[in-house]
Amino acid sequence: MTKTKVEYADESITIYPAPCPLNCRYCWSNQPIWIYRTRNANPLKEAKRLARTNKRLTIVISFTTDPYQPRELHEHLTRKTLDILGAKCRICNFQHRVMLLSKSSLMEEDFPFFKLWHDHGYDLWVGTSLTSVIQIPDEPCQSTNAHRIVMLQRAHNLGLPTWASIEPWLPDKTYPRQIIEATYDFVDWYVIGRLNYVKRLGYPEIPKGYYKEEIIKTEELLTSLGYSLSQRPCKKGYWIKKELRKEV
Repeated sequence: MTKTKVEYADESITIYPAPCPLNCRYCWSNQPIWIYRTRNANPLKEAKRLARTNKRLTIVISFTTDPYQPRELHEHLTRKTLDILGAKCRICNFQHRVMLLSKSSLMEEDFPFFKLWHDHGYDLWVGTSLTSVIQIPDEPCQSTNAHRIVMLQRAHNLGLPTWASIEPWLPDKTYPRQIIEATYDFVDWYVIGRLNYVKRLGYPEIPKGYYKEEIIKTEELLTSLGYSLSQRPCKKGYWIKKELRKEV
């Protein structure tokens, strides 16, 4: 499963099939359709296919389920996938941009590998999802938001490019400006998205116009901090996803 509807990437690789054991309340990957679609996930095969592609791609790992769930401790499929994608860079000085996205503190165990790869020219971005600066009950089984913020700071201190997915924007729980103010010193690129599948996931209906004013204020803050709108990752960039952009 590689073709993606992720707005900021050309491809995605699912490392481990759904359901995701982190069990976030808002996660759509635990819905039956995604369990079915990811049942035959073969990340190493997909990585080898993409490594043979001569067109430079932006690849996200993994938008469907967390790539650093407990299985990674024994199977190391994420590390192996990243190594395959990076091998082409080392061999022929050609690189894809690979965007790693994880909530798990297990990702930090691979930071030494990321640093080594980065120093050899691998365009690997370290990212996490943030819904708050504190822990919320919608996320019962993974590293706290506060720890994820520290994780991004550690990656930045190693010289690794970083990104934060402020998504989903949960009404009365997620405050993007607060997150940005706590992280802009060490986050290179932000992507912001709304909560989707509201009724299916059992959330109350979002009042019309809820996001509008806050989106404008959030963009004003980002602009004041020197960030500019960019659909692809870059230093001092951000992207507002289309579902959220429609609110303005």
